[in-house]
Amino acid sequence: MKGEAGFTLVEAVIAILLLTIGLIGTAAAITYALEFGAISRNVSVGKSFVVASIEEIETLRNARRLQFKQFANVGGVNNVDVKNQFGGFSTGFKEVSLEPGKDGVNGTDDDLVNAGADNVFGTPDDFVDQSRVRSGYERQIEITSLSDSLKRVEVKIRYLGRAGTIGEIRGVSYLNDEARMTR
Repeated sequence: MKGEAGFTLVEAVIAILLLTIGLIGTAAAITYALEFGAISRNVSVGKSFVVASIEEIETLRNARRLQFKQFANVGGVNNVDVKNQFGGFSTGFKEVSLEPGKDGVNGTDDDLVNAGADNVFGTPDDFVDQSRVRSGYERQIEITSLSDSLKRVEVKIRYLGRAGTIGEIRGVSYLNDEARMTR
């Protein structure tokens, strides 16, 4: 049975089937590209958090905002005979904050704390401000003392991976007790 254009009904059905398969394949390829584009973006943002955290720690040392003996995780900080008291870097994974807390240092327990209506930290109206969270990312900073003049700094970032999985990227740096002068 021929139609007006000279095609048979079977030929038309086969042509439609081939076009449908091609369109489904194209849609799958676009979906795949979008998914991996998002993952690639998450990895890139994670890398920038790792680098920024390590650079901030080096800057704290170089600007002498913290003394070398103060670079430690919570519970291991030596604040004896120092000008600026420091609580230490958080232990375990914590949500990444868009801004540091009261101490002005990223990666510490006060990063998400808002001073509340009285704008004074440490009062009853303080609260955890979820609007400061960089959604989809968690950070862990581990400081390990290797000697009196050398510490290992490991920064780990968790991010959203493929199909709801969690990816992790880490960076390691070594911090010595030789602050460089910054101007």
